[in-house]
Formats: sequence, structure tokens, C-alpha cells
Amino acid sequence: MRYELTDLADKDIEDILSDTAKMFGPRQLATYAKIIDHGIAMIADDPFRGGSIDCRAIRPDVRLFHLELSAKRRGGAAHCLYYKTGRLSDGIDGVLILRVLHEHMHPRLKIIRSLNDRD
Repeated sequence: MRYELTDLADKDIEDILSDTAKMFGPRQLATYAKIIDHGIAMIADDPFRGGSIDCRAIRPDVRLFHLELSAKRRGGAAHCLYYKTGRLSDGIDGVLILRVLHEHMHPRLKIIRSLNDRD
């Protein structure tokens, strides 16, 4: 299935990778970039895959996928993909990545802002 990132999700990834490079260096930057890319590919392949979580408390169509599942080890990543399925900007159905947020962030307002920017 195709996927698309909101501008806010794209900015989230930029910020995450910039911070990773500053704190942990180029090797960890490359590793974390692969984890993010793999996580996006996993949900694009199957948005309702095991491990994804229904976030109806935020909005009925929003799901969460923790990137430690992409890293294949507990504690291997500290960020979550928030996404929904539906029509993308080109009219094709796919997965819309709304935000990429740290696991300790309170996502509700950030996700709603991302959705409002698309409406």
C-alpha cells in the first residue's frame, strides 16, 4: 500500500534524526533512520498488523505503531508512528503518517493539529 507523510511528520523525522546525530553520532543516525524507514514500510504493507494499536481516544481512525517493533528489540526505539488509512493527496488509498512522536509525549493535540492541517 502507498504511504504519505504529513508536513508535521516529515518535520518530526528531521528533528529526530538531527537530535540522534548530535547525541549519538553518525552510526546511530544511520541505524535509527533505517528503523524509521522499516517501520513505515511495515505499516504501509499492513496498516492493521499485529502490534499496531487503535487510538480511538484520539480519533476513531488513528492508529499507533511503536518503532521498537521495527527495531525488533525491546527498547530499540523510543518513537511511535501515528497514522490512518484513507485517501492520500493524489486520490489513491493508502497510509497517511500523521506524526512521529516520542513514546512519552502526549499525542492527542499534536495528532488533531496534524489532521486539521489536512482538512
